[in-house]
Amino acid sequence: MALMEVTDLTMRFGGITAVDTLTFTVEEGSITALIGPNGAGKTSAFNCLTGFYKATSGEILYEGQSLLKIRPHKITYKGIIRTFQNVRLFKNMTVMENVMSGAHRLGKQFVGGALLRHPAQRKEEAEIRRNAEECLDFVGILHLKDKVAKNLAYGDQRRVEWARALASKPKMLLLDEPAAGLNQEEKNNLVGLIRRFRDELGITIFLIEHDMGLVMQISEKVVVISFGHKIAEGTPAEVQANPLVIEAYLGRDDEEEEVGA
Repeated sequence: MALMEVTDLTMRFGGITAVDTLTFTVEEGSITALIGPNGAGKTSAFNCLTGFYKATSGEILYEGQSLLKIRPHKITYKGIIRTFQNVRLFKNMTVMENVMSGAHRLGKQFVGGALLRHPAQRKEEAEIRRNAEECLDFVGILHLKDKVAKNLAYGDQRRVEWARALASKPKMLLLDEPAAGLNQEEKNNLVGLIRRFRDELGITIFLIEHDMGLVMQISEKVVVISFGHKIAEGTPAEVQANPLVIEAYLGRDDEEEEVGA
C-alpha cells in the first residue's frame, strides 16, 4: 500500500523548472531512493514533500491526505521527519540535549507546566529522556550522551542527527544524503542501520543519495530524475541497466553521436 503518492509534482523558480511533473509512490514499509545527477532537482523535490517549498502544481498525498497546504511543522506532526545533507545540530548542546530536542512534537505539556515543574511535566521529561537514551543506544553512541556536539567526530555527529530523528518517532523518514562525508566503514554501518530503522522500528525510508553503491545495495525501488523529470523507476537492477540512466550519469558517447548523425 502506498504511504505517499506524488503526482505531476512541479516546482518552478521564475523561468527555471526544478521539478517537472514528477510522479512516483513510496510504499509503506519500503526503502525507496531518489537519485539523479547534480542539479537534477532531488533536493527541490524533497523540500516540496516536507513543506519547505510550496509546489507550483501537482499533488502530494500522505496516507490519502494532501500535504500541499500544510506547513512544515504540521507535516512533522504527521510523522514525516527529515534529515539534511549538512549536519544541523545545536553545536554547543550535549548529545543528549540534541536528541531530546527531537521529541518536541510528542510533548503534551504547556509552557506553564514546564515553568512550575508540575508532576506531569516532570514525568513527561523523564519519558523523553528515556526515549532519547534508547535512540542513542540504537545508533550506537549512548556512551557519548554527555559530550558537547561540536566536539564529536563528523561520523558521530551524523549519528546524533539520526538519533534525534528517531526520537520524534517517525512513521516515514526522509534522509538527505545520509552517507555524505562518511568513510567506507561508516557507510557500511549506515546500510545496516537503515535496514534496522525499517525492519526493527517499522519506519518507511525515502532517501536521496549520491553513493550509487549504497543506493543499489539498500534500496528496493529507485526513482531516477534528470533535469527535474523522471527518466526511470524500478528495482536497482532495472535502473542500472536503463540506457536513459546510463546516459544521464555518463553522458552520450561522442562517437555514437557521430555514427547516429
